[in-house]
Amino acid sequence: MPLTGSYSWFETINHIVVEVPLKAASRKKVDVFTAPLILKISYPPFLVDINLYAEIDEEKSKAVLEDGTLKVKLAKETPCLWGQIYFDGSKEEIILRRHQSFEKRKENVQRHVKKVAEMKVEEERMTFRKHMALEEKERQRIDNIKEAEKKRAEEEMHQAFSLLQSHCANRDMANEKIHGIPSVGFANLAPQENKEDGDNTQEFVVLNKSPIYAENDLMPPRKAIQSTFRHTPRLFKTPSRESTVKQEQEFIIKNRNSLRKNVLLNTGGRDIGDVDPIWLIKKGDEFLGRRDFSSAINAYSEAFEADDTMVKALGNRASCYLHLREAKSCINDCVEVLKHETLSKEQFASKEEEESFKKKILISLGIAYCLNGEHESALQQFKKALQFDSDKYFVKQCIDYTDNLMKAFKLKAQGDYHFAESEVEKAKECYTEALAVDPTFVQSKINRAACHLAMEKTGLCIEDCNAVLDFLSCEQNRKTLHHDNVHADGASIMASLLFPEPRTRRTWIATMLCRRAAAKKFLQDSSGALKDLLDAERIIRRSDVIDKHILATDIAMLKEELCIA
Repeated sequence: MPLTGSYSWFETINHIVVEVPLKAASRKKVDVFTAPLILKISYPPFLVDINLYAEIDEEKSKAVLEDGTLKVKLAKETPCLWGQIYFDGSKEEIILRRHQSFEKRKENVQRHVKKVAEMKVEEERMTFRKHMALEEKERQRIDNIKEAEKKRAEEEMHQAFSLLQSHCANRDMANEKIHGIPSVGFANLAPQENKEDGDNTQEFVVLNKSPIYAENDLMPPRKAIQSTFRHTPRLFKTPSRESTVKQEQEFIIKNRNSLRKNVLLNTGGRDIGDVDPIWLIKKGDEFLGRRDFSSAINAYSEAFEADDTMVKALGNRASCYLHLREAKSCINDCVEVLKHETLSKEQFASKEEEESFKKKILISLGIAYCLNGEHESALQQFKKALQFDSDKYFVKQCIDYTDNLMKAFKLKAQGDYHFAESEVEKAKECYTEALAVDPTFVQSKINRAACHLAMEKTGLCIEDCNAVLDFLSCEQNRKTLHHDNVHADGASIMASLLFPEPRTRRTWIATMLCRRAAAKKFLQDSSGALKDLLDAERIIRRSDVIDKHILATDIAMLKEELCIA
């Protein structure tokens, strides 16, 4: 049930002004309703409902919000001093007056809607008339242009015929003087009627033919020329553009096997670089050393296509997929390698090299399973790799890291369940235990910040947000260690490879900025909250899960509160 709000008022002969302090209520939730004898102001959880002493003119009344106070200026229907704002009467009289007031307001609204509709129709008619007038004006202009062009063409045609006639007359006179042959001009063109089959058409015949005139006057026919235009052959049907070159190259690399029979890619002149798997593997190693993983994958794929016993190519391609965080492709390649029970002895110089390769495949497979969220399968692969690890140190670190990761995920799942059940304190304890197991488990710290915010522990919330933002923004955490650095720390390699991808990292950073902004807003730090929201708006993309419209609304509210344009 709403609480009765407080207000003050004063009047003039023509107006009565009601001032209501909003008590930090949101502007979006303020609602003002007027009727000829009623004034209602709602600003949850408060409500001001006044049965006015006399009638007001709704159309001339207005409401203004200034410095946290709502000022409603009501225009009196009859100019006079009321002396009081509230109508004193019996309950039945008040109910009757309110009912009549509502009915009158309903009639006013209907009349206003009808008036607006009529104005809209009239406006559309005026627009249509103006449009028709413009079209008529444009049509008249085009007709005038056509008429002028027609007159000019007729005049040019008459001038051309006059010049031609005078030219022919002069030339015929000259021929007659030189050769004594009668002239053939316009005068010697006589109409002859064709009377066959009742045809009334006329044909013009030359009365006196001049062989000299025919030879000199007719131009020889033009020679036929055929031109052929050839364009550069192209795999894609779309026009070539610089902006799409990279996407097209990636498409060709990824679909090389399917496009192998394409005429534009198979020219028939293949050199040793296209058929020698050893050379292709070395080329792939060069690309891998330069961290050009897509080109390396293409080279290793060509090598394995040329010789399907080259398991080294599959193993190295699995490492490339792992660096690109394509877990499923990495798992498929590693499983395919392990299916070969007896590896080709020619590919390894010694048994130690062969065991080192198997250990690398098993470790890559375990990390790929971790990326895919299959931690138990990852542990099984790491335990298999123990038999090929001489000092047991590297693989043991991977096992310990995976074991801690499983415990942390289990505690996080329990915390998520308690948070969904509104058991915020228990959820916070689970997230804290997960961080005790793995301090770098950033998902638990993100959710613990939400718990602190829900418990109104804004200082701890900001502290967790700062820690997460520092961790995600740290350049060292983004580095992926080289795949051949077997002396590196196993836990460090797994942490770097399991570090969130750019899209996930961007979403987490934006979430932490919004969460920290909410905590700062709770501490009355509106400028700091606005800065965090603007940073979040700048980094998110259209494909991210964060609603950009809600974020823009919050920014607009803070700007309005801080009086920033």
